[in-house]
Amino acid sequence: MCGIVAISAKRDIGNDILDGLARLEYRGYDSFGFACMANGELSLVRDVGVLSEKRARLRDGGMPEAHAAIGHTRWATHGRVTVANTHPHTSFDQRFVLAHNGVIENHHEIRERLAARQIQCTSETDTEVVAHLLALHYRETGDLMATIAAVRAEVRGEYAFAIALRDEPGLLIGVKNQSPLAAGTLANGAGPDGGFLCSDPIALAGHEGQIAYLEDGDVAFVRPDGVEILHGDTALAPVERAMTALDIDNGADDLGDFPHYMLKEIHETPQSVQRMAELPAAGLQGAVDHLATHEVALVGSGSAFYACLLGQYFFAQLAGRYARCHPADEFLDVNAFSGPGQALVAVSQSGETFDTLRVMRAAQAAGVASVAINNVAASTSQRMAEFPILQNSGREICVLSTKSILAQVAVLYRLALGTAEAAGRIDAAEHHRLLADLAALPRVLGELIADKRAEIDDAAERYRWIDNWFFLGRSLHYPVALESALKFKEVSYLHAEGMPAGFLKHGTISLIDEKFFTVAFIPNRAHDPDSFGLVVSSVHEIAARGGNVIGFGHDAADAFEDGLFERYIQLPSLSKWLDPLIQLTAGQLFSYGCAVKLGRNIDKPRALAKAVTVR
Repeated sequence: MCGIVAISAKRDIGNDILDGLARLEYRGYDSFGFACMANGELSLVRDVGVLSEKRARLRDGGMPEAHAAIGHTRWATHGRVTVANTHPHTSFDQRFVLAHNGVIENHHEIRERLAARQIQCTSETDTEVVAHLLALHYRETGDLMATIAAVRAEVRGEYAFAIALRDEPGLLIGVKNQSPLAAGTLANGAGPDGGFLCSDPIALAGHEGQIAYLEDGDVAFVRPDGVEILHGDTALAPVERAMTALDIDNGADDLGDFPHYMLKEIHETPQSVQRMAELPAAGLQGAVDHLATHEVALVGSGSAFYACLLGQYFFAQLAGRYARCHPADEFLDVNAFSGPGQALVAVSQSGETFDTLRVMRAAQAAGVASVAINNVAASTSQRMAEFPILQNSGREICVLSTKSILAQVAVLYRLALGTAEAAGRIDAAEHHRLLADLAALPRVLGELIADKRAEIDDAAERYRWIDNWFFLGRSLHYPVALESALKFKEVSYLHAEGMPAGFLKHGTISLIDEKFFTVAFIPNRAHDPDSFGLVVSSVHEIAARGGNVIGFGHDAADAFEDGLFERYIQLPSLSKWLDPLIQLTAGQLFSYGCAVKLGRNIDKPRALAKAVTVR
């Protein structure tokens, strides 16, 4: 989940590396560091905390001159958040400097072998041992290629390494195994302007050049005048990787008049959904045809998993198809791919989620084709999938997913509709009508955000002091409860537990008292009378035990008994299938409002990262 950017050029690139790393903070912001090289000198700049909060000081004389530099922003996996544990790390002889994204599984064994040779680590990380291994093997062989091969043979785990060698000024080396890494060249109007490595091309936003996405087993040698990519296990040989133009707009960084990116991106949700509603049917047809004739499985992590759960209901209730659905980290323990009769739908905002990619690789090995729904073009998921679908939500800078999850649900809705028509569950006219509902959703979401935010903010102000929460839903609104509870605890740091409304009486109701609040997501009675009645019964059970309930529903308040809710907020309604997206947006606004009132770090909540690229 860490972020890496490295640049080598024939000019001072200090500001470029500083700005590039700041754009990668979404990958982790426990600490940050730079290894800067110029005129034969190596300088380290490392600190704990958020880079963007210290960027001005670094820009104002805090960065040493650098013609080659490695930058790293850390999400701690091994070792506490300290300067000593901050990347980049140097080898015992100061010859190598290295930054790493991933996990070295056998780092403890290597550490013990190093200690036996009187080489002591100065950090608690799993990364430092690799720097020492590089120095050891290079001292023994004097051959850089042999050194890299020996180190790769010795370490187990996932890694993207960015390496510099003091003996070869201007050279940067990238090594990839299951963690994302790209290499490329920069250009300006006068010609070549350097080479780079990066975890995500967003680090090079605003630059011109070419980029290649490395594959597992690739080693990239980056110099100011170009990039050479090799591939192999023990013997490295040149390999061609497709180069595409760097074309990344800086505009998404602009907050405009919004106080936080989270609120800005909630306001962008209608446009995000509209793009998916307007996506030409031809762009989905290949995926629909495949899903219609294969056994379907859905997989995602975090918010993407909850989007998949909604998709599971869509496939069941619209298409009459059971779609297996498990979180990516558990998927392979309960689902064995048996062959090409199956189909996988993999959902990930970044397209780099470690556990989701692990499932996709297992599917690929079994001959199972994948549909990938992602927000990042050229991500690993998009490149792996037989049927890639780009949700095109625009860049999400806030670590919490808001507009992106609604776009993912919109895609799953369309896939389920297409499968339903292929199966004869609905005809073309009904398909068209249900798509028209989706086309109307952006307008309804815009009205919700404009008309209901003040009321939701008032509820957040009033109840922000409550420490413990249940979030309840039934049927399609059960995934809404799970996702809304996740958003709430991510950004407010308060305990929130999402569950099916029916679970309440199977033990958890024992926690209910006047200090334990519940958020209930209630379906429109006209659209789903059975689920409406069941959720309202659960609310009565809570009220009977002195509990307080905040209700988000679509019916007028007079549809409920007086005093049943501590607070009830009526939301607009569109259809049985799309009302959950309206409630998801209301849940996001409630989470945002509570977190603002509590003074939380909205866009960079503690301990989180947006792209989960480690196990």
